[in-house]
Amino acid sequence: MMPTLTSHLPVPRPSYTQARENLVKAIPPKLLCLLACGGIDCRYEGPECWKLNQQVIRGIFSSWVTDDIIAMARPSNRLIEKYNIIEQFRRLNVRSIINMQLPGEHAHCGPPLDPESGFTYSPQIFMENDIYFYNFGMPDFGVSSLVGIIDGVKVLAFAVREGRVAVHCHAGLGRTGVLIACYLVYTLRISPSEAVHYVRIKRPRSIQTRTQISQVFDFARLLCTQLVQYPDLSLRHGAPFTLQHYINRQALLLHGQEARTLRHTPKVVYLLCVHLSCLALGVPAPPEVQAELEKRSALKTLGRTVRETLVAKQYLPLLREGHKGSWVGSGSVSSWDEPLGFLERKREVLLDKRSYSDSDLSKIADLEFSPYSTSALGNERHWSMQDLIRPDLRPVSPIHTPLSPGHQITEKESHILNFPISSNNCAKRSKCTAKKALPKYSSNIELCRNPQNPGPTTVARAVAKAMADQGPPGETILQRSTLLQEELNSSDCGWALLVTESDPHVLSCLLWTWLDKLREPVLSAEDVNKLISGANRKPLSVLKKPQRHTIYCLLSCVSTVTSLCPHREEAVLQRLMRTLTRRPQEEMGSLAALMKVLKASLRETFHNYRYLTRSCSTNATL
Repeated sequence: MMPTLTSHLPVPRPSYTQARENLVKAIPPKLLCLLACGGIDCRYEGPECWKLNQQVIRGIFSSWVTDDIIAMARPSNRLIEKYNIIEQFRRLNVRSIINMQLPGEHAHCGPPLDPESGFTYSPQIFMENDIYFYNFGMPDFGVSSLVGIIDGVKVLAFAVREGRVAVHCHAGLGRTGVLIACYLVYTLRISPSEAVHYVRIKRPRSIQTRTQISQVFDFARLLCTQLVQYPDLSLRHGAPFTLQHYINRQALLLHGQEARTLRHTPKVVYLLCVHLSCLALGVPAPPEVQAELEKRSALKTLGRTVRETLVAKQYLPLLREGHKGSWVGSGSVSSWDEPLGFLERKREVLLDKRSYSDSDLSKIADLEFSPYSTSALGNERHWSMQDLIRPDLRPVSPIHTPLSPGHQITEKESHILNFPISSNNCAKRSKCTAKKALPKYSSNIELCRNPQNPGPTTVARAVAKAMADQGPPGETILQRSTLLQEELNSSDCGWALLVTESDPHVLSCLLWTWLDKLREPVLSAEDVNKLISGANRKPLSVLKKPQRHTIYCLLSCVSTVTSLCPHREEAVLQRLMRTLTRRPQEEMGSLAALMKVLKASLRETFHNYRYLTRSCSTNATL
């Protein structure tokens, strides 16, 4: 029978005493290599001192930490050649190697350093064999800046999606362990204590010094202040943030294509708009939604492995059947604020901390590149939901009502779906669709009213009604919306729950609530005056990029939904205008000029994507 375990993890302790840490810092590097490592006979420079089960990469002291990440000692040109490391990487599907060393360090351990790289090997060896090489130098027995750790974690998260990853420093213990532990906090949202203990179980003696342990906790504190999606002081989920502040925080966390796509648009608004549009059109989930579902599945598997490992080593109690925690790990979130004896704090207090200042984060968010604009503002590519929804015909699991079985894309629908109609495309689609096609209609109104196609249009009417609803949501809708907000605030898997929600009333409630909870409205009184007084052909161009792109994203969703239910357009725009300005309903009449601007921008969005669709169609035909 398993003994009773405490509900909280013990705070990790350093491997070295304070005296030893001070001694390591004081000893010259050459002498340190001789005394601590063994000099030329350094035990970390070959397999002689390690058992076979300590060499998942034969010839190198190495261990699996997760199914996708190997922690290892540094390789060398001699070991790479002698043990055919490249072929081992290929066999294990290791596609990336991350080096945590600084050039020139531990020059007196093992073989001489490569004169060009300053490491024991030439990175070119890996790159020539299609293995990505990344270097995030960190002082031996030390740490780097939090921004440096964040960059390393995001690259590691990206590399894991490409294949397996090998991470090393000198011994593959201290700095390597720090990066992997921070990655686990970043992806699984577990506490730093859980992350450190887990890495140490898989790679004994990892994360050695007080400074390294503290950095994992500092990283977790920084991360937890940036995770809140729905601020609510009454629930102690953190202070409200502005739109610009959210964009800065988002830039800190996102990476890869997602970071480029959402350069100026909040992810929560983006996904909700895409999901509502897909729901209204009755099309399968787009790639963005599928990616969130696949990500959630992978994280659940990794999270289960981490918990089972900690339970087996009696760090965590057995998980009760049906128990649902906000975090993937245990209820040990109090240990987030306990490095080296600090006072214990509850999770609510941690989530109530304010974010880092905009000046600290703006260095990451101030790049001028935008995927939706060129160097000239006049050539800016406006948001279009049709640019976001790119359904193909490969089998996917729809998250809502699909198109009818014999459906073929008509020219009208191709404008909505951004799918170019051409002889080539029709030929390709004929293999996947039945011969029978829906009759062509002269207008969207006729299509909506035609009883032969009740499925998608019925859903579209429900979506339009939900988006236009001016009153407070019902109790059931509010409860489901609140639960989703809680999941988004506490777990990265919350995104997958959001994109699988099929009730348009819940999705609309989430969208309007998020905009309402911003510290300041998206459009201030000054912004409204600029919009209604400007003579610019594109009035939204007077706004800042986050405002402009967020509004274009919202208008694209409105355009998609109301193209099927045009009689709801006025009501949906009224609801949107009320949310953007945060003015009471009785003042909406005084904003008639703003309504004209939104309608003009809505038409611009519609004509924009029609033009793009025709261009794509012409190119495909040619």
